[in-house]
Amino acid sequence: MTNDQLDREGARLPEGVVDLRAERERREDHIVRGTAADGMVRAFAITARATVEEARARHDTTPVATAALGRLLMGAQMMGAMSKNDDELVTITVMGDGELGRITVTADNRGHAKGFVQNPRVWLPLNGRGHLDVGQAVGTGTLSVVHDVAGMDPYSSEVELVSGEIGDDLTYYFAASDQVPTSLGVGVLVDRDMSVRRAGGFIIQLMPGCDDDVVAALEANLAPVHSVTDLLEAGMSPTEMLRHLLQGLDYQELDRMPADFRCGCDRSRAKRAVLALGRAELRDMVEKNEPAQVHCHFCGADYRFEPAELADMLDGAGDPAPEAEI
Repeated sequence: MTNDQLDREGARLPEGVVDLRAERERREDHIVRGTAADGMVRAFAITARATVEEARARHDTTPVATAALGRLLMGAQMMGAMSKNDDELVTITVMGDGELGRITVTADNRGHAKGFVQNPRVWLPLNGRGHLDVGQAVGTGTLSVVHDVAGMDPYSSEVELVSGEIGDDLTYYFAASDQVPTSLGVGVLVDRDMSVRRAGGFIIQLMPGCDDDVVAALEANLAPVHSVTDLLEAGMSPTEMLRHLLQGLDYQELDRMPADFRCGCDRSRAKRAVLALGRAELRDMVEKNEPAQVHCHFCGADYRFEPAELADMLDGAGDPAPEAEI
């Protein structure tokens, strides 16, 4: 009997038989959203090993850079999932004085995210607890969040970094800027070969008017959780993570969406960026027999346009309008 037949007939798999489809879906990158305590708590959780691994591979990041970039990517993906506007983009930038430099990520409300770190090849010793020293690599500075909705002026806010560990800083952002009591955890486990073994996180927020007994119950649930990596190492899926953290509060899952690393750049957009240089600049490059090259910081892709292609662009360029940065 197939899984589809089991679904239609309401049957369950025999004991000891693994539902391969369910296990595959469980392991694939995704975000879940739910509520608890009759709507007084809202929650999000993510598993994103493949997303963070693709970012690592594209930017050739060291373990500490992978952890920092991965944590911020997942934070942005969950924040994007909070939006009800299909065309809204959330951009988070961490500007620290540590060796990593600037970290920038962008996410939409469909689980897609992209990002980069200014200095991806930073090597630092482990911290006193034997963990990747993300706080040292990031340093002190600011975290800014920009919400961009088509047809509206972008709105942004900025807070000081409290630890540089990303999770603490995002938690502080929600409290200081959005005025929403939030518990947030993001973690990336890097394997011996520097690939990403696990990556995930959660956001739990208290809604206005939340009862004191709900707050107390949530605090009791969170107290034993020293790190989100503990939950990841236990093999918890996003659903299992939220059920664990919200036990006794009647957690109800509302929906699930896939998550991935996705950049919107392509050769066509790169061509428009080249056209935005203007006719004079293009003509000068053709005369000097120089190619034009466009590099996408978000995904690391490179696009090269030979002088002959630039000449063809000039023939049909007209008056090119400026193109937004890729």
